[in-house]
Amino acid sequence: MAKEIIKIYGKIHEKNMLAYQMYRGHNELKGLSNETIDSYEYDLFQWFRFLNSYQEDKTYDEVVPEDIEEYLMYCKMHSNEASRLQRRAACISSFYIFLRKKKKVIVNPLDDIERPRKKIFVREKHFLRMDQVNEIKSRIGELNNIVAETLVLLAINTAARRNALRSIKWNDIDFGEREIEVIEKGPKLVTLYFSEDLKERLLELKDYYKSKKINSPYVFLSYYHGEYKQAGKSAVANWVRKAGKLIEIPNLTPHSLRRTCATLMYHNNVDILTISQILNHESTSTTQIYLQANKNKLKTLKDSVNI
Repeated sequence: MAKEIIKIYGKIHEKNMLAYQMYRGHNELKGLSNETIDSYEYDLFQWFRFLNSYQEDKTYDEVVPEDIEEYLMYCKMHSNEASRLQRRAACISSFYIFLRKKKKVIVNPLDDIERPRKKIFVREKHFLRMDQVNEIKSRIGELNNIVAETLVLLAINTAARRNALRSIKWNDIDFGEREIEVIEKGPKLVTLYFSEDLKERLLELKDYYKSKKINSPYVFLSYYHGEYKQAGKSAVANWVRKAGKLIEIPNLTPHSLRRTCATLMYHNNVDILTISQILNHESTSTTQIYLQANKNKLKTLKDSVNI
């Protein structure tokens, strides 16, 4: 069977293009062949377009390891073999090694990724089981931080991206309809749907701010340099990690909670089109990357055929 050729469509963020131009010039000075340089360009441009189309148009300095794993998983799902995945990962890693030398980034996100090896593909994406979600819910009060507690529970409940969560303003929330309309990044407006339980949590948080005379348009705040400000990306990641430690998963990420919501809905027979709409994906092919197969269900269905 012929291998599928991946063609990812999308724009390339100007910041990513400027960084690539520096990287290309560096490789030309090193004396790499035009063929090698063109090969690097093809792979990096494919990744840049993926960032634009599937990952909120992120720039290279906003990327986290989960973003690159998601890209490699996408390539795997489109028939890339392990050797091709290795080359894609090596190309991105080389780009980040250059950026670190130029002090454009502090870390290489590829350092935290288990690279594809021969006959071994990228590791499966992490998500919480229902019993783990229930344990977090029952123990969330141990964080002793009403802001962090509300954010973690809302992340699980809505499958919201980190940028959406930290950007929510009180005026964005329709408590009657239990909907939140928020700008994730750039001009993209998304709708989040929250449960009755989360409605009560959000109202409690609003009353908490009022009792402390904290006045801000943003829902999720962190205390920084003597004042309350919109929660930053690192604050959100830290709150989620602390929640993960409650169930002995110290490396839990906001993206894991997004994947958790999607996968548990899928396991409970919610159709993929609905899940795609909840995740605010433009295509169900993107949604498919998020979903984990229910292995027990697969085995039961297979056994039912009695082959």
